[in-house]
Amino acid sequence: MSLIKMNNVAVITGGASGMGLAVATSLSRQGWNVNIADLNVQAGEKAAKDLSGSFFKTDVNNFASLSALFDQAFKKNGEINFVFANAGVGERKSFYARTDDILGPPAELDFLIDIDLKSVINTAYLAQHYFRKNPKGTKTCLILNASIAGIYPVRFCPIYTAAKHGVVGFARAISKHFYDNDGIRVNTLCPGNVRTNLFEKKEWDVFDNEWIELSQIVKIVELMLFDESMQGQVIEAAPKNHYVIEPAKYNDPNVKRTLDGTVVDSLGN
Repeated sequence: MSLIKMNNVAVITGGASGMGLAVATSLSRQGWNVNIADLNVQAGEKAAKDLSGSFFKTDVNNFASLSALFDQAFKKNGEINFVFANAGVGERKSFYARTDDILGPPAELDFLIDIDLKSVINTAYLAQHYFRKNPKGTKTCLILNASIAGIYPVRFCPIYTAAKHGVVGFARAISKHFYDNDGIRVNTLCPGNVRTNLFEKKEWDVFDNEWIELSQIVKIVELMLFDESMQGQVIEAAPKNHYVIEPAKYNDPNVKRTLDGTVVDSLGN
């Protein structure tokens, strides 16, 4: 393990509670300047005060709001070193509910895809831009918070599963280019059940399992952040362990040649 010393400016979406707040708290204790982004003003302001950080009211579902977060954090600190794309929502409505008439798309479809996938893509897009504005040689890291639903099918949350699989696929797609061209390490966190405000207590009580403590999440996030060998990794978080999830192996040499042998940034302009 090669631990690196980084400059200490972090941007954390969904940072006023749960996993985001736990990571912000740990980094603050290590001298980091934490920039907390959240819609919950009361919780966000309290967290920023407690951690001697900064709070930015941010709607990750609104690109202008998300962009303003990065712009203000960068202007305030002169650089950004770590971005934790953590904000997310859970799926509550049944995709399988019977109905007499189809009056529109599935309940929560746009809401879930917009926040759990599109906002993560937008956060990564903005992180790339502002990381490039840092002083030359600055160490940077982007961690995307997915879920075990990004690895395994979750039958009771199929839209959430689609979004989180999208996050994992997106992270795998960008990680090599980000690192090879701009030195940005990209890793993905896939936690199992952590009792956050993603669901209400009665919803969490449906599960019969061992819960993952926030301290375990912090430990794994900081492993991905500070261990320089952690690049392009997808990490499943379990209550007492973590697992590196390897990418799918190519079945056909032509597919490998198509995807590994094609060296372009895009197929258009």
